[in-house]
Amino acid sequence: MEKIIEIDLKNQNDLTEKYNKNSLSKEMIEYLVKQTILIEKNEKIKIIINKKCDTDVETTKLVKQGLQEEFDKNLLEHHKNNIKQIIFLILGIIFIFLSTLIKEGVIWKEILLISGWVPIWEMIELELFSDVAGRRKRRIIKKLLQSEIIERNLKKDKEFIKNS
Repeated sequence: MEKIIEIDLKNQNDLTEKYNKNSLSKEMIEYLVKQTILIEKNEKIKIIINKKCDTDVETTKLVKQGLQEEFDKNLLEHHKNNIKQIIFLILGIIFIFLSTLIKEGVIWKEILLISGWVPIWEMIELELFSDVAGRRKRRIIKKLLQSEIIERNLKKDKEFIKNS
């Protein structure tokens, strides 16, 4: 089966960032990701862009480039989360190990033990929430990058019909 996503461009600002005409807008990326959230793995995507305005931008190339940049940004964030998780794990292990070395002073032993579990739980929280959401978004963007993009210039089609 095929999932069709239609995008109507009324002006160039619907497609590009306000301050950078060479970059796909964040709203467009969020819209595309939101439209494909419930798609199955074996389902194909077709993106149809209905241009109702004159744009000097190559739409298909810009969409692919913007999705690739979002994928790369998400992958970089994933790597940063992995580094944070390793640091939290090492800190947690160090504090828990230090708590086992203390024989006297029950309060300090308990403080170190609790201080060791806090970063470990933070590491688990990063894995459960941030990484899962990021992995899902990367899968969706990868599917969008492999999709077929069709451009329709409706403004020129209307002018052609009027002149005929």
